[in-house]
Amino acid sequence: MLDGDAKILRLTSVTVTREKQLSLQNEFDKYASATNFVIKSILQKHITKAQRTVELLEEEFSERFDSRPQYLTDVVKTARVEIGRHRKLARTIRTMRDKTPFFKPGRIILSHPLVSVSEKALILKTLEGEETPVPFDKHSRNRVVDDLAELAKDPSGYGRVRITWNKQGYVDIDIRCTN
Repeated sequence: MLDGDAKILRLTSVTVTREKQLSLQNEFDKYASATNFVIKSILQKHITKAQRTVELLEEEFSERFDSRPQYLTDVVKTARVEIGRHRKLARTIRTMRDKTPFFKPGRIILSHPLVSVSEKALILKTLEGEETPVPFDKHSRNRVVDDLAELAKDPSGYGRVRITWNKQGYVDIDIRCTN
């Protein structure tokens, strides 16, 4: 599914402060519960199209989790990928066959209006309008400094951004560049 010209920038963050850790942990938990809600809804209602999923779940999702339409789109995309991954594994692993797919907390995969990339940090926008900057560490930032400068100027240059939580207070950031 990856395009031939797509490139993934792998970065790590500096140690995140305690306040940011709490804010990020809330976002991770909310994203995981929203994704699991969408997975269950897709399987219960037998929805096959992503756009149809967005239309059916829009109202209930905005009441329970987040009213931003881009957030719902990103969660639906993640849920559909998780269902596909589970079905693929269920073909070979017998114990997974009669179980519901489950999205494990610890990852967020968002796109441009919800996250933005600058030369020094990734900025995560929350529902309350807060912006939580997650600074890149010096070594990983210096490896891809030219790409980050290009992405800071042109937000359409990157697709989805995966943020993975490490228990030590760090965050791994994978940015999918389309240029």
